[in-house]
Amino acid sequence: MACLQEVVFRRRVALLRSLAPSYANVAHRPFAIVALGGLVTLSRWPIVEQRFVIYRTRGFWWNAVSDRVIRKGLLLTELDVFGRRVIVINTHLLANYAADWSPESSYAQLEDRQLQQLADVVDGLDPGLPLVVAGDLNVPSGTWLADRFVRRTGLRDAFDGRGARTWRPAPTEGPQNDIDHVLVRGPVEVSARLCFQDDVRLADGRTMPISDHLGISASLRLG
Repeated sequence: MACLQEVVFRRRVALLRSLAPSYANVAHRPFAIVALGGLVTLSRWPIVEQRFVIYRTRGFWWNAVSDRVIRKGLLLTELDVFGRRVIVINTHLLANYAADWSPESSYAQLEDRQLQQLADVVDGLDPGLPLVVAGDLNVPSGTWLADRFVRRTGLRDAFDGRGARTWRPAPTEGPQNDIDHVLVRGPVEVSARLCFQDDVRLADGRTMPISDHLGISASLRLG
């Protein structure tokens, strides 16, 4: 299973299908030429159900136009894993352009509203089912935002609170933070490691990071 964000255009979904044929099952919500929320979930397991929820709170119009256009939200997918139901939520929250997660930050307040909507969805799910919440939350662990969210939902961090850093901006852009997360709840054990840390070589010979984020590779064991 792979949870991807910022796959904005639907033609990129088709490209992913061709590049990852072993992931025969693909969840996304098409809308005009875009995939809503830029969210795509690839699975080797059958997809029983999927639904997309748009976040009611959106970013400021002067620097979050793309967030508004793609309508950020959460993609909930129910998988059939050897006859067992497993719920996966793939999500991408608003960016915190000030890198300020204090309670006074206007960006943090917007993120908190989205986290509370996400928590509402989690609260409505059967607590006895394995649940995975994965994606770019744009909120570091250890902040009041993350602490309140996991306390309310009962989700557990795949890194056990160690705060593995997943964002790698240029040094002038501020500190590196663990803003991407894999969280679980219910009868499931999880461990994780970072991936996609090495640069890749392009066709023209240049090398560069595959993304400004590192990937998270998580191993799940159903209880």
